[in-house]
Amino acid sequence: MTKIIFTLIIIFSFQAVFGQNGLKNGDLFLLQKNKKTYSINSFQNNQINELKIFSVSKKSILATDQKERVVILDTMKNEIRLFDIYTSKETNLSIPFDIKPKTILINQHNLFLGGEMGQELLVQYHFKNKKWYQLKIPKEVMSYGKAVDDLVVNDSLLIAVDNIIIPKYILYYKLNLTDRLEYSHSKMLKSNSSYESIHKARITENYLGLLSTSMNWGTRSEHITLYSDLNLLKSFAISTDYKGKWSFNDILIDGNKLFVANSFKGLGVIKIKKEYFKESMHEHDIFNKNIDEELIEYKKYLNGEVIRLTKIPNEPKIALTIRNKDDEIKIKIINIE
Repeated sequence: MTKIIFTLIIIFSFQAVFGQNGLKNGDLFLLQKNKKTYSINSFQNNQINELKIFSVSKKSILATDQKERVVILDTMKNEIRLFDIYTSKETNLSIPFDIKPKTILINQHNLFLGGEMGQELLVQYHFKNKKWYQLKIPKEVMSYGKAVDDLVVNDSLLIAVDNIIIPKYILYYKLNLTDRLEYSHSKMLKSNSSYESIHKARITENYLGLLSTSMNWGTRSEHITLYSDLNLLKSFAISTDYKGKWSFNDILIDGNKLFVANSFKGLGVIKIKKEYFKESMHEHDIFNKNIDEELIEYKKYLNGEVIRLTKIPNEPKIALTIRNKDDEIKIKIINIE
């Protein structure tokens, strides 16, 4: 989408990205190896088992269905490479729509692209029938500057996160196995400050988490917002001011714990408590309740900066992606129970 704060594009787009997107029942996960390569992995015998390595550009977005596929989207060329992990088959897809992709998600049956600045904000590719579909976008979300900046799923819904420009929305689509997804409904998001731009979404059975940045009278801030469910009525946020570079690199939710990758402080964890949430009592209650960042307990890793958090599927473990001052990448596995 067209950003009012143009520096945010530079900060958040110079690395390949992927997210905790709500997929279940798979056991594969992506990890960064260096600036130009990622790996798809399983976890066996208490160690990472590397299955395949993929070359990427600095403008690439990666995703996996956690079972058999990896997709790599080059956002500069609008080119999609789809890999079958076990047969080594590679399929190249062209996007038949006017869309500037910002996020990609794949499950067992579909590939979804969310984007900005074109005629379409959200499109779908069905693997079995090999067809592309335009997904319905409500009129209020199709105004100038709107974008779909992240995608997550739960058991029955594809959930698209609308970005900057007030008001912001969450869009819900009914998942199916055979053809175009049907639009279900939308809900408005509460705000943390002016000119707020959402960058990442995380979802679990109990919570929806969002990572965002904002600008208010020249002050740049960043925010972690948690909603207690998809009704978006109860929420809280943790906010901090910009300190020369952004603090919150990544977030991950597991059970009733929120994990934070902080560029200055290392790995943080906070137990999610009911009393942190504020419930919206009327439609004019548009701001999230804020709690103190001091409630997060941090552990500093002296050998580098924690830049990404990856949940190991079906294991009580997180893979920390740590980058040192020479831009070298190291993976550290930690237990979270």
